[in-house]
Amino acid sequence: MNLLTFSTLACPEWPVELVITRAKEFGYGGIEWRGGPQGHLQPDLSPTIVSTIRQQCSDANLVSLAVTAYTEFVSNSAKERQANVDELKRYADLAAALSAKYVRTFLGELPEGTPIENSMYQQISDCLRQTADYAQSLGVILAVEPHDNFVRSASIAPLLTRIQHSALGVIWDLGNTFAADEDPLEGFDILKDRLTYVQVKDGTKSNDDWQLCQIGKGNVPLKKAFELLAASGYQGAFSVEWEYAWHPELDPPELVLPAALRKVQELLSAAQPESA
Repeated sequence: MNLLTFSTLACPEWPVELVITRAKEFGYGGIEWRGGPQGHLQPDLSPTIVSTIRQQCSDANLVSLAVTAYTEFVSNSAKERQANVDELKRYADLAAALSAKYVRTFLGELPEGTPIENSMYQQISDCLRQTADYAQSLGVILAVEPHDNFVRSASIAPLLTRIQHSALGVIWDLGNTFAADEDPLEGFDILKDRLTYVQVKDGTKSNDDWQLCQIGKGNVPLKKAFELLAASGYQGAFSVEWEYAWHPELDPPELVLPAALRKVQELLSAAQPESA
């Protein structure tokens, strides 16, 4: 059975205890924790606090799916890249302490008009390989988030080819790739063998205008994506990503998250291959 979670990007104002309480009340199976300065969890939390959060999740029968680190590796400065490697290792420590399977990372945003050269892929690969080795020693997996200059699956492929590492995989964000004009079949073919988990969001797109909306009310081809995943036998997690922290004009999480869970459950059920 697929684990169904939501990202705490949806509920920046909820304290950790309320996140756990409402995840259980809504019927989710786990939580994708947001890190960074504005997130719920950071590596400098005391071991006692982290242990308490882990126990609270366990008591509520909830899984901590991942912790998000806002690290990146595109700087021309080797010192800056190493600082991000060190920070990602700290987040891997945090994920391990929470019993989270994944630590999520970004690759970074290049200055406008800057092409992605082979040398850039090499420096990113060097950073991720080093961190993946460390994460593996903790029983944690790096989950690369396709974003910014690397949102299209084709831009992630060279990294996946360079880094054949069991502790490094990739997230499939169904909304982000659609907003970048990528067909689900194209993305799935590239990412399917290295998928960590799937992020679910919806929105409407007209020309270059992209507007988020509740799951099931936009034109992201969610049905097609869920069918591809089901046909492949995908048993991994799905995480609802409601970007309320960045877009407070959106509907509040207490309204959206229960409805999103029901819609994901409907999509999963409808996508199951018919029995012979």
